[in-house]
Parts: sequence; structure tokens; C-alpha cells
Amino acid sequence: MVSRGILLRDGTKMNMLDSHRLYYSDPYLRVFTARVIASRTVEGKPAVALDRTAFYPTGGGQPNDTGTLNGVPIVDVVADDGLIWHVLASDVPSVDVPGTSESAWHVGDEVSDVPGASESAWHVGDEVSGVIDWPRRFDHMQQHTGQHVLSQAFIQTYDAETVAFHLGAAASTIDVSRSDLTPAMVAAVEVAANAVVDAARAVTAGFVAQNELASIPLRKPPKATAALRVVQVADFDWSACGGTHVANTAQIGLIKIIATERRGPELRVVFLCGGRARADYGRLQALASGLAARFTCAQDETPEAVERLANENRTLRKDLEDLEGQWVESRAAALWAEATPVGHGRLIAQTLDAPFERAKRVAQALRGRPGAIVLLGVAGERPQLVFTRADDVPLNVGDLLRTAVAAGGGRGGGRPDWAQGGAPTAEGLARALAVAAELAVMNRSAV
Repeated sequence: MVSRGILLRDGTKMNMLDSHRLYYSDPYLRVFTARVIASRTVEGKPAVALDRTAFYPTGGGQPNDTGTLNGVPIVDVVADDGLIWHVLASDVPSVDVPGTSESAWHVGDEVSDVPGASESAWHVGDEVSGVIDWPRRFDHMQQHTGQHVLSQAFIQTYDAETVAFHLGAAASTIDVSRSDLTPAMVAAVEVAANAVVDAARAVTAGFVAQNELASIPLRKPPKATAALRVVQVADFDWSACGGTHVANTAQIGLIKIIATERRGPELRVVFLCGGRARADYGRLQALASGLAARFTCAQDETPEAVERLANENRTLRKDLEDLEGQWVESRAAALWAEATPVGHGRLIAQTLDAPFERAKRVAQALRGRPGAIVLLGVAGERPQLVFTRADDVPLNVGDLLRTAVAAGGGRGGGRPDWAQGGAPTAEGLARALAVAAELAVMNRSAV
């Protein structure tokens, strides 16, 4: 342990040791008292180190605990050089907190001489009361212990070692060393893991001397140079770990693998444990019930109902495409019949009452006719234009559209044989079409 000098209010000096981690011996501890042994700022926020703490700092794939110190929310917990720093939401402690001294905050108190130390409302030697955010803590305990069980199940079932672990806010992941595992194989691992959950095996943790580590079948032997904390799932798994865990595997509740993803030589496994798995089941049950009600069928019949709907949708979409194709050809023929003769070709300058994508299909159908100059507009919330021409017409419709939309207050451009643009208003659209038609007629070289 590292000893640091701190100055108390009465002027005496005492040694400051590393923060004692209460969660090592009692992860179920929710409320505790401690003394401030250092004060500093972390990224602009006040932070204090305590002589002992039940708050877990981020590390080992597990996020930090949250909660309060004297009623002030803790936003982060960080381990640094043996000390556990509690980063606080504000520098003003709450008053009248049970378990604290009569007056926890005194003007003029000294703080320890540590890097980053600063004057603060949190002073060395003061007693504080900590309260753990228990739902978050227990959730992390379930997920982390579930990971130990799942990782060992992958090894015992298919010799797939865990190479990475992340405890996320919504789901957790492990990366295992075999990307060739099939869905059926992954399902078998899940069954094996939940058998361990059902067995309610004891989960214990303690420090083991370096010279005793060789006698323990650690799942992943570390390069230890000192005593190591080992978490044991009775007769199943032994892992070096500093995290918080449930007392027996039954408290994991359930391990559910919800997704897998191949990542090179590894397989990422996404899983939920305990309360997260139950919440996910509730969500899925609500979805299944809603779908069954929508299809007026039993839940087990929903897949067949969805497949019938998908088949009907494919048939209807095909029929719609056929009808749309017929409409496009019919509209193109009508526009061609009404087109204005220009030289040896014809000019179509019209506004269509149709979606823009359909108008483009009409333009595409018309451009295949010799001598065609096609200027189409579509009104609506976003007035749009599409210009094109037959291959035998020497007219640059890209330049034509840029000139026309400028007259209508819009923007656009394109290639010599195809261009698109828009106008801000229906009036601007009409103006752009009129200008384009006039220029096309005047351009005798285009006919």
C-alpha cells in the first residue's frame, strides 16, 4: 500500500493509505460511511477519494457504480494509483444526511497534497455517507457473473475461449475464439450455461497468493506478480476478476443469447442476463401479442400469417408495377399525340399530376421517340422538373434546365441528354417550363 500525508482540521498529520474496497468482501453493501482522504477535480468536476468505499470504479469490462455521497449524485468512479476517486455532479454537499458528522464542511480545511488537488466543499477528514444505486449495481452483478458462466460454457462445450468482454448499458458481449460456431452450437452453449444457473452454484471471491495460483484451474491464467483476486463459481469456473458478483448462480436469473456476429476469426456473442432478459422477454411478448391481435390469429400462427401477407404483398406489388407500366406507356402516347411540332420533331412541355418518379418514367419512355424534346414538371410541396430529349436532337437540356430554373427561382442541372431540378413554388415551376419551351422553339438547331 502507498502512504500519503494528509492534514486534518486540528493540525495533526496522518498517513493516507489506498482506498479500501468494501465491495470486494460485500458486493451487497448499499449504504456505508467513510472519511475523505483526498480532494481534487476530474475534468472540471469535483472528486473525492475515501478511506473506504463500496463504489466500484470502471474496469475489467464493467462500468462504474453510481449513487450519492451526502446526497450529491456520483457521475463517475475512477481508480488511480490505489485511490478510488468519486466524481461528483456538484461541489455543494447536501445537509442533514444521516450518518454524517454534525458539520461535514468547514471553511479553511486543508486538503491532501495530491496532483489535481484544489479547494473544495469536500474536505479531508470529513465523514460522508455513501448510497449505492442498487438496481444498477445488481444488474451489473447479474451480467458479470453471467458472463463468467457463459464464457466457461463456451470452453467446456466447444473449446471457444473468451478474448474480450464488454458490459454495455443495454446488452453485454463476449468475443470468443471460434467464428465457425453454428446457431445450433451456440444454442447448445446457452443450454449448458443455464444448467449452471439452475444449479444455484455458490459464487465466492478472495485473494490468492502468487505461489498458490498454480493449484487453481484459472480459465485464463494471468501474468501475476502478486496476490490475485479469484472469483469462483463452485466446481465450474475460476477467473481472475476484480468485479462485483452475485452470491450464487441462481441469482443470475437467466442467460439469453440474443445475437451473434462473425468478426474475422472470432464470434461476437450478444447476451442478456437476469432482469435484462426478463425485460426483453416482456418486450417480445408484447410484440407477439400485438402481431397476433393484428392478424387475428394465435401467436404460434403468426409466422404463417406474416408469410401469407408477404406473398400477397409481392403479388400486389407485381400487379401495381404492371399497371404503372401500362399507365406510363398510355400517358406517354397521349402526350406525344398532343405534342407541339417543332421542325422535324415534337416538343412536350407539360405539368403532370403524378409522383416525380413516375414522371421520370414517362420522360424515359418519350425520349425513345425520334425528334422528341421532353420538358415535364410535377407540382406539389416540392415542385420538380425533368428535361430530356431524343438522341437525334442536338439540344443540351442540362444548360436549358439551368437557365429555366434560374428564371423560376430554382436550382438544377444535369447532362446534355438528361437534367433534373426544382422550383420553390408552383408559379416558379410554370415560369421555368414556359422559359424552357420558348428557348427550345427558338433553338432552330434542335430540330
